Amino acid sequence: MVKNLHCSLKKVCFFICLIFVTNLDAQIYSIAEIDSLQKKEYERLMNIGDYKGVTLLEQKLINYSKKLNYSKGEIRGYINLAGSLLALNRNKESLHILEKADEKLKALNDNELKARLYDVYGRNYYFLGLHRQAVKSFDRSLKFAYKIKDRQESERRKQNVYDWKRSSFSYLGMMDSVYSNERKCMLSPRPMLYIVIAERHLSAENIDSAEYYINKANDLVLARKAPLEGKANVLRAYGELYIARKEYKKALEYLLESLTITQKMGNRRRDLEAYKLIAEVYRYLNDVQNENKYLIKYSTLNDSIVRIEKSILDMPIEKLLSEQAEDEKVNKKNLYNMVISIILACTAMIMILLNIYKGNQKKKNLLIDQKEKETDILRRKLNTTYEEVVQLAINGDPSLMTKFKETYSDFYNNLTLRYPGLTHNDLKFCAFIRLGFSNKEIAQYAGMSIRTVESKKYRLRKKMDLPPDTDFNSWVLSL
Repeated sequence: MVKNLHCSLKKVCFFICLIFVTNLDAQIYSIAEIDSLQKKEYERLMNIGDYKGVTLLEQKLINYSKKLNYSKGEIRGYINLAGSLLALNRNKESLHILEKADEKLKALNDNELKARLYDVYGRNYYFLGLHRQAVKSFDRSLKFAYKIKDRQESERRKQNVYDWKRSSFSYLGMMDSVYSNERKCMLSPRPMLYIVIAERHLSAENIDSAEYYINKANDLVLARKAPLEGKANVLRAYGELYIARKEYKKALEYLLESLTITQKMGNRRRDLEAYKLIAEVYRYLNDVQNENKYLIKYSTLNDSIVRIEKSILDMPIEKLLSEQAEDEKVNKKNLYNMVISIILACTAMIMILLNIYKGNQKKKNLLIDQKEKETDILRRKLNTTYEEVVQLAINGDPSLMTKFKETYSDFYNNLTLRYPGLTHNDLKFCAFIRLGFSNKEIAQYAGMSIRTVESKKYRLRKKMDLPPDTDFNSWVLSL
């Protein structure tokens, strides 16, 4: 009886759990929850290298987004899924998913999603060895990254592109472009940037410099809690450093630890690098058995990756041809629109210029007549004013300098600004010269001898620091 009761209770509990799990699985997330999971949870899983977890999460969120008719969540899910599949070396599936996202994005104007789409396309091409095509995709990503309104996200997208372009240009042997993108990456450096610089120093046998940059990469991993792949890369870099130092056992420790991480993540390309280096270390240690073991691992995995890449190379080529055709179509349309715009603009400009010319011609004669009248009036006025000032000078009138300052304001201001140390008498003397008085006339109206006039000019020339051969009268008249 008790046994039967116990069995019944177990069945009830089982059905309750089953109902609970079914309801849990059947729950529908809200748009806000989908956004949060596709950003925060996606980033967390990518950072710890749980690419399979990302794949499962995004597949579920894509389905929820479809049920809610939430296009942005569906597209973001495709892009996130494509990124995780790429990390798992499943390029064919990644490219297929990107095509879905690309098609959906045609109906949605979202610069952030477009920047991310072409970024993942670029990384696919990069790992397939299609580096020129990768650079083109990264440039497209960069174009949309600049349009993102959120400045922090815009900068993040741009830095990501610079980092991958740097690596692509390195494979293409375009070192000027490598260094240019490295400088941009230095604004927000990532561990791999310093590791690449360290590898260049190792190749040049600058071991101390290499260690310096590997340590900087390690500091970034520790300070920023970088993705797990960053830690694996730093460990592998230390392995290479200790190979260069011929500390092979220490190198082996770092390389095996790096391999453990990348195997756990399912990052086969990083596994490949580790296998090759580990085999190299065992060769230096004269451990033929383990050297052969890791060479076989390297060869087997490399053949597998090459085989997969060859099987999907047609896909990016088709995409490239499609993009080229689309670009040509857009370019032709833009050229046609530009030519039409130029023709219309030129026609409109000619019409406007003709009207302006006709109007100007009508106004021109009136304006010339008006200017001639104004000039005549001004000339008569200036002559009258000049005569008034001259008469004040002749009469020794105290108001001479006030009137002179009004009439010859430019001359007066220029003189006082350049030589603020001039006295009232100095300025008055210069005024006589500016009015065209001769030495004899200055002597007569200023109450001094001709000799004193010459001496005054000499002193003023020295005071103004003028060259000895300067004609003082000509100099004053030129101001």
